[in-house]
Amino acid sequence: MDQFDDFAVVLCRAEGSSNVGAVCRAMKTMGFGRLLLADCPGYDLDVVHTSAIHAFGLFESAERFSNLASALSGFTLAAGFTRRMGRYRKKSVDVGRFSEDCIHKPTVRIALVFGNERGGLSASELDLCDEAVFIPTSEAFPSLNLSHAVQLACWELRKAIIQSDPSYNDENGMHGRVPALRGTIAAEVETVCARLEEAGFFKIGGRKDAAVMLKSILARSSATEKEVRQLRNMFFKLAVLDSDME
Repeated sequence: MDQFDDFAVVLCRAEGSSNVGAVCRAMKTMGFGRLLLADCPGYDLDVVHTSAIHAFGLFESAERFSNLASALSGFTLAAGFTRRMGRYRKKSVDVGRFSEDCIHKPTVRIALVFGNERGGLSASELDLCDEAVFIPTSEAFPSLNLSHAVQLACWELRKAIIQSDPSYNDENGMHGRVPALRGTIAAEVETVCARLEEAGFFKIGGRKDAAVMLKSILARSSATEKEVRQLRNMFFKLAVLDSDME
């Protein structure tokens, strides 16, 4: 989707080669493909490759900048991810709310900025960002690994983007699902109940109640036609197995 191209991950002073590789992998799994490295050292390519696996190409195409200010110059909005307290915390926004707000903005270029693994973004680096965003972790142990923070941020954005477009159907078929029509459900359930009755399942009655229950469950769960057929086939196999055991 084009909306994924509106976002880029910016790593500022990130030190670990394995962390950077893991960030690439986290980004790619969520559909984001642009990485910027600001004021970052050189990395061990073998270590990056080991952590990134098939997302190493994302690291190879990463844009490098000597400082954060220059890295952010090509964006219309910069969001600094932080768990810092004080005045930054007061104006910070939850990553879920931030993600929902982003998809309602006009087409913009948004930088998701993450700081050094040890201390995060400094006060001066946060000053360069337009918004401070936090991930609501446990106060008992609020620290997140860099790649985990990137993964969570990208996931929240991915979820918001997908939910804003009901027609979107990802390659795993998890979104854009079309529920089966009630008529289809009713027909398949009646077929199942008839087969179960033949197998002696309803020896003391109960077919009508079972049909009502199955139809209600399938309708309320928004089951697709494929899922309804799979359930029908499962019941058929169970009925055959039960007959063989008698």
